[in-house]
Amino acid sequence: MTSKLLLFKAMMKREIILTIRYFSNSLAGLITLYIVFLLMFYGYKEFAGGSANLGRSIEGLVVGYTLWFLALSVYQDITYTIIREAREGTLEQLYMSSYGFGWVLTVKTVASSILNLIMVFLILLLLMFTTGKYLNLDLVSLFPVVFFILLGLLGLGLALGGITLIFKRSENYLQIMNFALIALIAMPGRTSWIRYLPLNWGSTLIYEIMVDGKYILEFSWTELSFLVGIGLLHFMIGYFVYKKCEQNAMQKGMLGHY
Repeated sequence: MTSKLLLFKAMMKREIILTIRYFSNSLAGLITLYIVFLLMFYGYKEFAGGSANLGRSIEGLVVGYTLWFLALSVYQDITYTIIREAREGTLEQLYMSSYGFGWVLTVKTVASSILNLIMVFLILLLLMFTTGKYLNLDLVSLFPVVFFILLGLLGLGLALGGITLIFKRSENYLQIMNFALIALIAMPGRTSWIRYLPLNWGSTLIYEIMVDGKYILEFSWTELSFLVGIGLLHFMIGYFVYKKCEQNAMQKGMLGHY
């Protein structure tokens, strides 16, 4: 356990160093996301005009856009790590690690996710200031929901990462998934089978906390149990797909080829 903590500490230090060293690149990414949101925000205001539901729609836009940014930053990290390591020829070296590549990949994703959460919080504050719609930031209620959302997204990332081990190039599939995530966030999840898909149920609860001002204990045990179960299920499915793809890639000797 101590060695695993040392690995996490090393990965966390690495992510912090990379963020600081390439801060201009991170800042450019945030500015780009902010500009895209401004285009959406002012375009939507112009389209909606004086609609009575404009206020709540803007709040939903802020929540949805923030969740989308969080989802992209988490699940893409695994796939792009595999693509980069395979391209640079260091993938097999990581597989020789005493920790195992799957554990190294997961710890790296967790470390980067912590930093991404800080960036998400900053961009959320900026979006609220821009729109004038200040949401309920009840961290006690938000943290467990966000945790199981991230767990499900980690499973999604592992599944796509496993597919990348075999096919090597999966950037176009990631672009398709980016748009699919928008649909998963936007679609209502309480009365639909959509809630069984990644991100949808968690985003429904996040919206009710941040926009409707709900406290986590106001949700029923059934709703909270479903959140936990769906997050664990997606993680286990993603891990299973990753391991199967990994075995296939190793049997065919594809790890060292790009």
